[in-house]
Amino acid sequence: MKTDYLIVGQGLAGSLLAWHLIQKGKRVLVVDRDEENTSSKVAAGLMTPVAGARFKLPAGLPERLSFANQFYWDVEERTGQRFFHHKRIARLFRNAEEPIRFQERSEEDPELKKLCAPLALPDDLIDTSQGGFEMKQGGWLDVPAFLECTRQWLLEQASYAIGSVRSEEVKVSLEGIRWKNIEAESVVFAQGWQAADNHFFDWLPMNSAAGDILTVEIPDFDPGGKIINKGKWLLPIGGTLFKIGSNYRHDFESDAPCPQAREDLERHLRELIDRPFKTVKHECAIRPIIRRSQVFAGRHPGHEKVILFNGLGSKGVLNGPWHADRLADHLIEGTPLPDSVDLRSNLI
Repeated sequence: MKTDYLIVGQGLAGSLLAWHLIQKGKRVLVVDRDEENTSSKVAAGLMTPVAGARFKLPAGLPERLSFANQFYWDVEERTGQRFFHHKRIARLFRNAEEPIRFQERSEEDPELKKLCAPLALPDDLIDTSQGGFEMKQGGWLDVPAFLECTRQWLLEQASYAIGSVRSEEVKVSLEGIRWKNIEAESVVFAQGWQAADNHFFDWLPMNSAAGDILTVEIPDFDPGGKIINKGKWLLPIGGTLFKIGSNYRHDFESDAPCPQAREDLERHLRELIDRPFKTVKHECAIRPIIRRSQVFAGRHPGHEKVILFNGLGSKGVLNGPWHADRLADHLIEGTPLPDSVDLRSNLI
């Protein structure tokens, strides 16, 4: 079988890149291990325009936010599925310094003011004692639903296969790459944290972390459909069910749920809301984290036909579509990648 691009991994990164390459007229084969507990499938999928304790907006945010919204809406229209949910995010201040810092930043940056609105939450249900604000352009992507929708779309085009691609099995030549009976122009590794075991990229500064997420049932609790963020996030997913997360554990031994992490998340939830709840599910997955949570994309420094797309992290739902489009243009047209992202500009 011949194709233009062999993409290894159908997590968020691999799925986004597949959409953009195919829409630009390229043939793609995505090979995925179809595992249950991947970081993409377990992730909350939050689109958070204002993140961090300093409330500093990243460069290019308006463009990337608009691009992501349009991309998910276009995919929904094309597939007839719904997986992107526009919801306000109520960001609660965690201490006395944060409201002062937020006010100062709002006066310095008019864009921050445009993105934010006054807090409007029922204070008899939620601890709003320190105050906060709401992000008007927040939301969440039902990542498992998006991945499954993408998988079905790829299957319809004979562009998906279940399998495990070991980097040592990929043969690279000047003409292209070969894996088993697949011949391709290039291979794109979008494997998440498993890139640490890829002999092409085992030199990357990976510092992956396990993260736990709980699904909880909270009767008689309605935050107005809003996502709540106060150090941890609380996400309404339908009816009386919510997800709460997440933590970062760099000293993990496996992707098995951590009992101590469950206790910590449940304690945080008890401090946040004044309602009884019941934990109905505990999930854990390993996140790929590269130096300073940096996105890395582009061609291997020694192998033109070997490509990496990794490190989307917690902002992947917002920034991922834009980065995937840049990478697709780079591969097809030779358009330069941003220096901060280009693998060849960030050799370690």
